[in-house]
Amino acid sequence: MKRFAFWSALLSATGSFLWLLPRIKREYREEGHLLGQRWGGAYGLHLLAFVLGVKWRESQQSRPLLTGLGCTAAVLGTALFVSGWRTLPVTDDSALTTSGLKSGGVYRLSRNPQDVGWAITLLGLSLARRSWTGAGLTGLLWAAFITYLPTEEAFLEQTYGEAYRRYKARTPRFLGWRPS
Repeated sequence: MKRFAFWSALLSATGSFLWLLPRIKREYREEGHLLGQRWGGAYGLHLLAFVLGVKWRESQQSRPLLTGLGCTAAVLGTALFVSGWRTLPVTDDSALTTSGLKSGGVYRLSRNPQDVGWAITLLGLSLARRSWTGAGLTGLLWAAFITYLPTEEAFLEQTYGEAYRRYKARTPRFLGWRPS
């Protein structure tokens, strides 16, 4: 059963990314922004794969330090994710056309606060549950995210020009990492 859960999670996470990436690229090209349903679908499919893959055991050896660290990371990651998401208007989840370039609030700390927060949340849950599968699936999400970033950044540069290039030069892509 463990192997089935692991492979189901891995295949669904990989399949969802392979299915979504061309659609995301087409949306940027044809719609001029990314629709909220696409973002919601991407996060939802990854969360489903994560839940399938993480070991949700009834009883486990108590390790309060790991559980506490993991839960703390999950809460902080969720706060970063929600803070980034709330900055965007409901009618334009990608905030790429109608609401202008976002560069304040959590967007001063990271050009990608939702994705960084999501990864921290999932890594925290993996640590709290001591799940290598969860950590691996989070790594897969991160790889998918890294693959997707050039599409989004090219669109932002085309849309906002010099303003985005200045923002990109002063703001880390991820928390604490030098701009790239």
